[in-house]
Amino acid sequence: MSNRLTRIQAEGLRSLRGIVPRPRLTVLVDPEGTATRDLVAFFTLLRELAHGRLQQTQVLDAVDGPVTLVLGMDDDDYSVTLRRFPDGGWRVVHEELSLLAGISIPFVEPGSPRDEAVLATFPPGPTPSLGEGEAAWLGEIADRASRAMNGFLRGFRVQPAESFDADVPFLFLEERDVDLPANAVWDRVQAARAASSRVPVLLCTPSVALADAFDLEDVLRA
Repeated sequence: MSNRLTRIQAEGLRSLRGIVPRPRLTVLVDPEGTATRDLVAFFTLLRELAHGRLQQTQVLDAVDGPVTLVLGMDDDDYSVTLRRFPDGGWRVVHEELSLLAGISIPFVEPGSPRDEAVLATFPPGPTPSLGEGEAAWLGEIADRASRAMNGFLRGFRVQPAESFDADVPFLFLEERDVDLPANAVWDRVQAARAASSRVPVLLCTPSVALADAFDLEDVLRA
């Protein structure tokens, strides 16, 4: 079974708030496009953090206050808070991985901001053996979860709903057209549903007609 998207939460990132994703398929009706824009910024910023590129990102150019992002994957939550300092640079002032197993791993010590996220030091790949004992076992759980979260975020990209590559850990689809012909609506729905059996799918659209073609429980309205 592939990953499930279980939480999206942001503070300080424009208008993004109150998005509770469905585990497999989420259809967001967004007539103004603002929620779509902010979701793209949300995942793009997390992807930059996973690559260790906070100091190069332009996502925060129009943001002044602190930004807190929380992403849940399979009910494991990654949270990070970024703050702009007097020198104009952004730094990580809080970073934590809270696992469903009941383990919370603080990556950043209070009062010790970092230029880049610690998550970037866990690239996708196998978890090495850390030896015997409970501490080693817990360390391997944390390492495996961190690498999985990093790989999930590194795979983010926006794709058009009419034609996409599903060979990614997470599908972010965007449909820009409001007035779609019936055959296009059918094609979009069937393609998104089929893909959601393999990876979590988030489809953003301004089209009410397209959203109405999905199951009611899969649809959110911005």
